[in-house]
Amino acid sequence: MRILITGIAGFVARHFMEMLASHQRQYTVLGIYNARKPHFSEDVFPHIQTLFRQVNLTDKSKVKTTIQEFNPDYILHLASRSSVAYSWHQPGELVAENTRIFLNIIESLRELQSPCRMLSVGSAEEYGQIDASQLPLVETYCTNPVSPYGAARVLQHNLVSIYAKNFGLNLTHTRSFNHIGPYQNENFVIGSFIKQISKQLNNGSKKIQLVVGDIEVIRDFTDVRDVVQAYYQLLLHGKQGETYNVCSNQGYRLKDLIQLFAQLTDTEITCHRDPNNLRPSENKEIIGSYAKLHAETGWTPKISIEQSLTDLLNYWKGKVSAEAIHG
Repeated sequence: MRILITGIAGFVARHFMEMLASHQRQYTVLGIYNARKPHFSEDVFPHIQTLFRQVNLTDKSKVKTTIQEFNPDYILHLASRSSVAYSWHQPGELVAENTRIFLNIIESLRELQSPCRMLSVGSAEEYGQIDASQLPLVETYCTNPVSPYGAARVLQHNLVSIYAKNFGLNLTHTRSFNHIGPYQNENFVIGSFIKQISKQLNNGSKKIQLVVGDIEVIRDFTDVRDVVQAYYQLLLHGKQGETYNVCSNQGYRLKDLIQLFAQLTDTEITCHRDPNNLRPSENKEIIGSYAKLHAETGWTPKISIEQSLTDLLNYWKGKVSAEAIHG
C-alpha cells in the first residue's frame, strides 16, 4: 500500500505513522513537508518504507510531478493552515493558501486520471453558527461558517463533492472536531493550557496562573490516536464524495478541563482572560455525532479524556524539562 501524506511534520501525521507501524503489513509512505521537517526520522519505523520530501504545495507543477512519480494508492491530506485564530489575523492569506493547495492536489489527480483514493480532512468549523437545539451535529446540517478558516473548509468540502460527482475522483471528506494528544503544540487551546502549566510546574510552582480566552465554551474533544484510526478506516472504506464527522459525541467545558488539570497535577489554577484570545464570533457549544462514521466503518472512540490529558501533560512536562536543561 502506497500512501502519500501531506503535512507529515504535524502531530496528526506522526500518530498516523505510529498507527501504521502497529499493523502487521508493509507500507510505502511519502511524507510531504514545507519548511519544517518532521521531528521523527525516515527510518524510525523499520518495516515502513518512508521517504520525506520538501514540496511547496502551492506550486502546481511540483505537486503534479510528485503525485505522478510516487503514484500513490491513497492520499491523506493534512497540510493546511489550521488555526482559526490565525484566520482572523490573516484571513485572505489563509483562505487563498489552503484553497490553492487543495486545488493543486485534486487538479493533479484529475489531469493524471488517477484512481487514487484521497481523504480530505476538514473541520467542525464548517458548521459555523448553530443553535443548541441542533446538537449533536450531523453531516446533513447546512454549513454556516463564521470564521475565514471555516469558510475555506466549506469550499474544500464543496470541491470534494464537485470533483467526486463530475470528474469521478475518489475523494472523501471529514469534518474533524477538536482532537488532542501527545505531540500537540501550543497553537491549540489545550496545548496552550498544558504548556503554561508544564512551565510553571517545572519551576516548582503549585499555584498556576493561566492566560486564557473564553473558558465557558463547550467543545467536543477526541484523542488523536482515535482520530487517526478513523482516518485509516475512511481511507479504506469511506464512500466517494461523502462527508463524515470525526468526533466523540461528548461535550467538555474548557473551565472543567482546567479543573481536571488541577487534579492531575495537584495544583491550584487561577485563570486570567486575555482579550486577544477572544474570537469575534464563536459558538458557546459544539458537539458532533459520529453515528454515520460508526455505521459505515465500525469506528468508535476508545481513549478517555482523562487519558488524553494525562498523556499530553506528560509529553509537555518532558518537553519543557528538556528545553530547560539544554537552554
